Parts: sequence; C-alpha cells; structure tokens
Amino acid sequence: MQRTLATLTTLVLLSAPTLSTAQVVDDANVKLLEAYDTVKVSTIPDGIYLRTVNDPDDIIWERLPEYRVAMLPAPAVHQSVELRVNYDAELSYLNMTLARTSDRFYVRLRWVDDTKDTETAFDRFRDGAAVQFSMGNDETSYMMGDGPDSAVNIWYWRSGSDTVQNLAAGGPGSTTMLDEQPVSGESDYLDKDGDPNEWTVVMSRPIDAAGDHNVSLDRDLVPMAFAVWQGAEKERDGFKRVSDGWIMLDMGSE
Repeated sequence: MQRTLATLTTLVLLSAPTLSTAQVVDDANVKLLEAYDTVKVSTIPDGIYLRTVNDPDDIIWERLPEYRVAMLPAPAVHQSVELRVNYDAELSYLNMTLARTSDRFYVRLRWVDDTKDTETAFDRFRDGAAVQFSMGNDETSYMMGDGPDSAVNIWYWRSGSDTVQNLAAGGPGSTTMLDEQPVSGESDYLDKDGDPNEWTVVMSRPIDAAGDHNVSLDRDLVPMAFAVWQGAEKERDGFKRVSDGWIMLDMGSE
C-alpha cells in the first residue's frame, strides 16, 4: 500500500528565507522518501520564469521543498556487472526537487561526487544520472520495465554535455533512443572548499509531448525512479546506483 507524505505547499510567493549556497546535500530539512511514497509536485505560477529554461542555480529552487532517496547498487543482470558490483558499498543519497508550470515539468537532481568525470576513454567513464517513468502504473518493474506492454520512459543525462537523451526500455538490455527528443537539461558542478563536491542537474520537458513511449505527464499519479553513475567508480551501463522502487508523483496542479 502506498504511503502519502504531507502535501507540499504550492509556490505562490518567492518570499521564503534564502538557503545558503553552501548548503550540503545532507541538509536536515531535506525529507527522506521511501519506496512508493507519494509527493505533490510543486507548482511554479505562470509569469515566474527561471533565468534559463533549466537553470540549476536559479533562486526558485531555494523556495521549493527538496527530497532525498537512498541509492543502492543496481542488481546485476549480466555476469560482467556481477564481477564489478559491491553490494556492501556505503549507502549514498540523491536529492531531488520536483516542479511544474502550466505547460512544463522539471526535475532537479543533486548529489555528492568528489570528482568531476566528463570524458569516456580507456578505463575512464563519465558521471551520469537518469530519471525513469512508468508508462502505466506502479506494477511496472522499476528495473527498466518488464516487456513491451510494461515499458518505461527514461531521461538520461551524461556529464560533458547538457544533452538529455529521451529513451525507452522494456527490460534490461532493451534501451532504445526515441525519435522524439523533447527533453532538455543543464548542469553545474560545484567544487566546494572543505565540503563535499556535488553535481546539480535540471531536466525538463513540456507537459504535452507526442510520440510513442513519451510518458504522459497529464495524469494524476506518475511513478518515477532514479539512477546515478559515478565515473570515478568505473560505473557505466548496468553498473550503477538506483533508487528502490517507485516514487509516486502527484501531478495535480493547484
């Protein structure tokens, strides 16, 4: 049975206290989500705009609630991954802020990463992050779907370029680039003196997007899951960290 968090307050005025730019990812005000919790997506009123479409440092983000999910090593689906994965690795966390306007949906991700890895070469790999949406309900497998009739839509960002790939999958090994690419993104790497370094990534898409396997965001509940790749840990492909289960997005505008 799904559990529901207290409904987030709709953003109406930008008058809340400003958070310090030195805020670390383990801020006590960030709420920890568990699998199948429901959160209400914050509403940015029409007439209020980010400085750029996906500005990761816009002051708007300081006015919106932030959440955290635990990130675990993804279960290995291939022997080559099984040889690399460490299921005893220290738990890590991914922070998120979720927002929408009348015509656009945003997800802002923030996580600790001591090194900025932006190139792929011999034995070197890029940092990356992805958000995944069930095309149906929460019975779809959060591990990249489970067949063509239970597929998922994935937005995949890799460091070194702010291009976000719009993908679909119906199970591990079936990831496919979609013809329509309506998702955009922007990132920032903050090298903190004395504090953990971190990535901040914003991805967004129009609420309405045509084409097969583009998730419908014009519905009440949308199941969402997350993945992160740490290049310094040689993570790539199925060797990654993932959230456990779906987070249910309440998309209703207020």
